[in-house]
Amino acid sequence: MSQHWATAKEAGTVTGIRFMVKIYNVFGRRVFNVVLAPVMAYFFVRRRSARRASMDYLRRLRLCYPERLPNQLLAWLSFRHFFTFGQSILDKIIVWSHKPTDINIDPDSRKMLFGQLNSGEGCLLIGSHFGNLEYSRGISIHYPELVINVLIHDQNAGKFSTFMEDAGAESRMNLIQVTDIDFELALSLREKVQRGEWVVIAADRVPVGERKRVCRVNFFGEKANFPVGPYVLASLLQCPVYLMHCFYTEKQYHVGVEFFGSELKFPRKHRQQAYEIAAQKFALALEKQVVRFPLQWFNFFDFWDKNDDQQLPLKVRNQHD
Repeated sequence: MSQHWATAKEAGTVTGIRFMVKIYNVFGRRVFNVVLAPVMAYFFVRRRSARRASMDYLRRLRLCYPERLPNQLLAWLSFRHFFTFGQSILDKIIVWSHKPTDINIDPDSRKMLFGQLNSGEGCLLIGSHFGNLEYSRGISIHYPELVINVLIHDQNAGKFSTFMEDAGAESRMNLIQVTDIDFELALSLREKVQRGEWVVIAADRVPVGERKRVCRVNFFGEKANFPVGPYVLASLLQCPVYLMHCFYTEKQYHVGVEFFGSELKFPRKHRQQAYEIAAQKFALALEKQVVRFPLQWFNFFDFWDKNDDQQLPLKVRNQHD
């Protein structure tokens, strides 16, 4: 079995992150990018498993959508993938240090989001590691009283979290670290939703505590593990559910929202099959977005872990077969 993503050694140091942020603050993004290039080249060379995972993902994407990647060496595309990830880390820091003003929300998404806000009812937003989900904080520019709770599984990101705590940015976006979704957490989140707060969870990584609670669904031409936790949570919260994507384009971040369901209810007798349908629906929506900006999907581990096939023999119902 391949190494779980949460056990992978975290790259960099708090001092290194602070140094790079200082470069940006003093000299701006152009000089920051110049300094970032050799830093990411170092990690590209040293982190063999991450490099191999990046190239595997890009190879799969090129096979499925050959028109979406330039005709360049896979190794060069992988380095660009690493470099884009380095840039995204800076953007995460910026968004926590200063409330973002350069965020764009398309009219349909704005109508859905603000309609939900005006209803006074909270909701669940299902996101991913595509783009920069933290930039959803920019929504609070229009509704400063909105409280957003983000569930994170960042056992492998202690250094970055330490930096963010030191930054001490004021925000109504709360980070809630979790290992799995238990009844106590679900009850607490349900109370938040009933107060009109939003809950955000990523659905493209399997947390440590939920390794066997997965569905294997189609993603870029092959089965991959997706967690059932987000859909279990949705059924417990009994609130509207949306998919949210936040990605960089044309010198600004763009937020897109898709309606997923008014309330997700899963019959006990066929619960696993219902989870699989929900996970496949999410995977298809994520693939559609990732194809638009392939270098902005940041999962540097063996996402299509074939060795799990024997341990997790779930028969997936593919709606498009």
